[in-house]
Amino acid sequence: MTSPTEHKLTGYNPWAFVSLACVLFLVLGIFAVIFGNKALREINQTGQRGAKLAQLGVALGAVEIVSGVIVLTAILAISF
Repeated sequence: MTSPTEHKLTGYNPWAFVSLACVLFLVLGIFAVIFGNKALREINQTGQRGAKLAQLGVALGAVEIVSGVIVLTAILAISF
């Protein structure tokens, strides 16, 4: 039988969910990458679940940053 603290440690890492939530807000891609990496570090140390969620947050956050830079560059190129 597992104790409540053991069960809590093997649950999902909350930073993985925060990372995915940041992806939903289009201007927070950098925070998705930061929180996703924080989640991955904690998951490796504690054995919690949510590694795939954190990896997805990091990947989508990176895509969001790159696409934001491309859009900003296009807007600046058109306006000047």
